[in-house]
Amino acid sequence: MSKKIGHRTCKAIIEIGRFMVKKTVVLGLCLTGSMGTAIAEVVGDSIASEQLKEVIVVGNSARQRIGNTRLGSERLEMSKIMQVPAFGGEADIIRSITLLPGVRSERDGGGGFEVRGGNAYQNLVLLDGISLYNPAHVMGIFSTFNENALGGATLHKGPLPAMYGNATSSVLETTLAPGDMEKYHCSATIGILVAKIMAEGPIVKDKLSFAVNARRSYVDAFLKMIPQYSSTVMNFYDVSAKLRYRISSDHLLDGSFFISRDNMAVADLMGMYWGNLGGSLNWTAMKGDNLSFKTTVALTHFNPKMGADIMDMNETMWTYIHNYSLNEKINCRIAEGQGLEFGLRSELLKVKSAEWELMASREREIRSLWENSAWTEYSGSFAEKFDVTAGLRLNVSSTLSQSRFHKLQTTSQTTDQSDDGKTYIEVEPRINLKYDITHLHNVKAGFGVSTQNLHAIRSSATSFPFDRYALTSATVKPERSQQYGIGYSGMTGNGAFDWSVESYYRTIDNVYDYKDGKSSFSDIMIENIILGGRGRSYGVEFMLRKNTGRLTGWVSYTISRTETKIPGINDDRWYNATNDRRHDFSLTAIYRLTDRWNLSSSWIFMSGQPLTAPDVKYEIGGETCYYYSRRNAYMTPPTHRLDLSAKYTHIGKNLTYEWAFGIYNTYCRYNPYVVYFEDDSSKPSGTRAVLHAMYGLVPSVSYTLKF
Repeated sequence: MSKKIGHRTCKAIIEIGRFMVKKTVVLGLCLTGSMGTAIAEVVGDSIASEQLKEVIVVGNSARQRIGNTRLGSERLEMSKIMQVPAFGGEADIIRSITLLPGVRSERDGGGGFEVRGGNAYQNLVLLDGISLYNPAHVMGIFSTFNENALGGATLHKGPLPAMYGNATSSVLETTLAPGDMEKYHCSATIGILVAKIMAEGPIVKDKLSFAVNARRSYVDAFLKMIPQYSSTVMNFYDVSAKLRYRISSDHLLDGSFFISRDNMAVADLMGMYWGNLGGSLNWTAMKGDNLSFKTTVALTHFNPKMGADIMDMNETMWTYIHNYSLNEKINCRIAEGQGLEFGLRSELLKVKSAEWELMASREREIRSLWENSAWTEYSGSFAEKFDVTAGLRLNVSSTLSQSRFHKLQTTSQTTDQSDDGKTYIEVEPRINLKYDITHLHNVKAGFGVSTQNLHAIRSSATSFPFDRYALTSATVKPERSQQYGIGYSGMTGNGAFDWSVESYYRTIDNVYDYKDGKSSFSDIMIENIILGGRGRSYGVEFMLRKNTGRLTGWVSYTISRTETKIPGINDDRWYNATNDRRHDFSLTAIYRLTDRWNLSSSWIFMSGQPLTAPDVKYEIGGETCYYYSRRNAYMTPPTHRLDLSAKYTHIGKNLTYEWAFGIYNTYCRYNPYVVYFEDDSSKPSGTRAVLHAMYGLVPSVSYTLKF
């Protein structure tokens, strides 16, 4: 093995036997850690509880986590997120939720998170009702979410609440913090890699407030100082803003805006450029103490561009996702301990699956879908020991075939669009049950069905994070997931420790993968290059938390397996899914040294990612071609990493300042980010795997001033 070590990127050539990659032989325990929490639900619409951060902190006691009826629901504790070690000193909600059991990052440096065997695209990520896609900066090094801007976050990884659709894996619901109605506040942070500012305050005192947050990175300014990385591009910016208008004591209007942009390229190997532009209006109205209404109008434009020059492939692809939605939710308290929620949603999705230039000709495919949903959900308690939430969602999706909504430009002469229009009706029941054995111990069970009309397909011939999006059509059917779960949770009498165990079994129909020998660039009509089948995932998750004393933290672990079976692929046999990670462990510790100094550390371990490796290679016309006989039968090396951080906080009468120090990847482990195959120049008949890591050891320091 040879290694080329650099500040941020390394390249390793791994050769094992003739075809150089270890075969996947895995079966055992898988550990994962979590800082997340589950609590009894708090109505986020309540006008009376504007200080959402305070609600979340209070709501994360051990007793409220144990008391949560929903299986797999985690309301994130913002104060703990701020203390978890993070890359470049940036607190990161996405990286923090990957410390939860059943949740992991796509890879070290990967942009998305995966939940209970699902892919990143199967998660619904919301910011004040705005749908966000690929919610990460520079492929996961930083989160899309600026922690200064966030007011709260909740992750649902079990059976989903009935109000959520278009997600077959999980829902991450986040909110922007509103501006202070009484006083002005500002803060500024400058670090080695990122600078950010925040301002908030009243426009009209006690009536209208604003909050603005902006962030800009300058990572590539440092990379240009290193000759071998001078051609690497790695930068981003994001801006968020929120206006809150208190119309009256019973009416509240919030306007939210978000924009982000990323530019990333690894030398001449690959490039990815993407961004989200979104906005929403949320009107909340109270009718007495028992009835509330919330109306949300939102839009999102997500515009990625991807390119690669590798394995005799030199292609560039433009795509986009445009999302427009209208949502109405009504909450009704029908009796003490009994509640009813119901609502309607209409959503228009417009997706450009691909656009590229081929031999001076341009090809592109744009599809649209109109989705309308209605739901109802009941929640209640019985006999002081039994709690239930039960809901039903009806979803009607229509693919739109008119020229205004469907555009196809291709060089092929075999295009047939005559059967493009189709309507799908899906019924999605969901239920959670909780039985209190004692006031310190309970058992939970849940079942849920969910569907999704947006698909993302990724090639397994390399580990490049390139997704091509496909929208439900006459040929491509909606994904349909069924999840069963059971769990136990408990705590000590004083709340110093709490623990939980959850198991799940999840099936999913209409999952899609590329046909053998096909990739994103093989055909502009994605139906011609993909096949549909089914998948399954099952696992057990364990969590232990220490909540009191100078030393707090958590440890958890998960054993899981994810498989796919698609007729026409892998001889019609089950094979390991690309996102199958059998082992996943993390340990997090936070130590309050003094009133001003806080120390924290986290260590993670994930088993390798399944990969399809070539079995045979041959030459045609001087070009090397590869033959793949088995899908995802090999595995990349495992990922593990230790992160450390220290924070000093000085609180003055008018000014507060903080120094944050960190070491990311302390022992400089070069974890796989991209793995691909190329000819071995030392062996004409041989092939070798090339591994690229995003970074080694990364120190950080930042200074924040608040006033």
